[in-house]
Amino acid sequence: MEKIIKKCKVCPIGCELTIYKNESAPSGYTVEGNSCGRGIEFGIKEVTEPSRILTGRVLLKNAPMKHLSVRTTGVIPKDKVDECLKIFNSTEVSAPIQKGDIIIKNILGLGVDVVAARRVK
Repeated sequence: MEKIIKKCKVCPIGCELTIYKNESAPSGYTVEGNSCGRGIEFGIKEVTEPSRILTGRVLLKNAPMKHLSVRTTGVIPKDKVDECLKIFNSTEVSAPIQKGDIIIKNILGLGVDVVAARRVK
């Protein structure tokens, strides 16, 4: 039986999940080690379609600092993370910027925006 161990990222507890391939389970997987029901969902999603909320920096002009912290408004499939980070690194914006301003709209056509994580005057 295939066994995968992952650390749950749903809450601060950080349970160590053990995920087994189980053909008789409705989802096809069994999850053990979770303290709550959300851990089961996270474990199954992590092995079937892993994704992440990304944080990073873009270049910043007309400001005392050189970079602006940004984050995605939703999850990015794990296989698209490197491509998204290349776009982050090649993007340049000018101050002033408000926290939450859209910096990159609909990155890679995934329906997820990249927004400013802070305000810059």
